[in-house]
Amino acid sequence: MKYSVDDLDGMEDVPVDKIMEETNELTPTWSREFFRKYVAYSKRITPVLTESAIKIIHDYYMQIRKQGEDHGSVPITARQLEAFVRLSEASARARLSHTVLEDDARRAVRIVEYYLKKIAGQEGQLDIDIIATGTSRSQREQISVLRRLISDLSEKDRGVSMENLVQAAEAEGIQEDRMRRLLKRLSDAGEVYSPHGGYYRLATEG
Repeated sequence: MKYSVDDLDGMEDVPVDKIMEETNELTPTWSREFFRKYVAYSKRITPVLTESAIKIIHDYYMQIRKQGEDHGSVPITARQLEAFVRLSEASARARLSHTVLEDDARRAVRIVEYYLKKIAGQEGQLDIDIIATGTSRSQREQISVLRRLISDLSEKDRGVSMENLVQAAEAEGIQEDRMRRLLKRLSDAGEVYSPHGGYYRLATEG
């Protein structure tokens, strides 16, 4: 199969000539027609999980759930459990096997674990709330603390100064850079406004 320069159209700062030279020397091991037939045949297979494969998925799922219970969060749900099963079946189907073996289950665990850590990793733990709401449990707690501080420290018609808010937040264990990011998030959401330069109030108390 030959490629043309048009296939790389729009790519900047790329050594097109070198890529074309190396790419056109490659010969696919299997033809497109073979792959079409392979995929079509694999779709006719409905793999069945073995007891050992089920145990691997079950044990990992329960292990992650236990971690969540220990840290007061929900790190994994039934949706991810379904992903384990579907990926295990896909692994078996790729082998044209009617049986899901332990290796298929382990491959599914590695894939799900990888994407969970990439998307929902939070301070060494998994927090599925990041996927569900876009905000981790710790972030929600700190936002709640910040709202309370703004409400408690606000002076009539003025609000609370950034200096006082920084000090109060640090006393609650929220570092200044973190507090400023959360404050901006609340401001962008319209929950906090600035009645005067350097002062902040809750919109509900304006």
